[in-house]
Amino acid sequence: MVVVNAPVAGEVRRILVSEGAQVSAGTPIVEIAVQNQTQTAAPNPGETAESKAVVGVRSSQGEIDAARAEVIKHQAEVDRLTPLVASGQASQPQLDGERALYERAQQRLQKAQAAEQQAEVELRVARQPGAQGITTQQSAPREQIIVARATSGGTVAVISIHVGNRVTNGQPLATLRADAP
Repeated sequence: MVVVNAPVAGEVRRILVSEGAQVSAGTPIVEIAVQNQTQTAAPNPGETAESKAVVGVRSSQGEIDAARAEVIKHQAEVDRLTPLVASGQASQPQLDGERALYERAQQRLQKAQAAEQQAEVELRVARQPGAQGITTQQSAPREQIIVARATSGGTVAVISIHVGNRVTNGQPLATLRADAP
């Protein structure tokens, strides 16, 4: 049996397979909507657009470093667990949970890289002559759709959730009967 766990906390938007369906590794199983938690800070009186943009770039770079370290940590754990699962010394749900954490870390890294690009654009605009009073703040999307995928091939035995359910990171979403080797 293989358990497909939620890679993030959020609301189930769509269930993409039905019980009894044959799936292969990487097949999308469930879409989860995650509310965007980024908030924009109001500038302090006397703060220039350039100084605000510099802070944004530095903050983004720090987030990228932290996210990259998290990706490396979870990748190492996935690499460690994979042969242990194959030899029966670790459980598949352990590996699935670690893969979910790895995917979440990759998503965090991608978001941080996008935020850095936006901050760099804002910095370039702020440095242009006559741009001191201009703010280039864009609102981020209110939600993001994250897809939980099958980690191996098999037959969908049980779907444990329904559209509209709130799920937590790591919560079981579906159970697959693994294909015979």
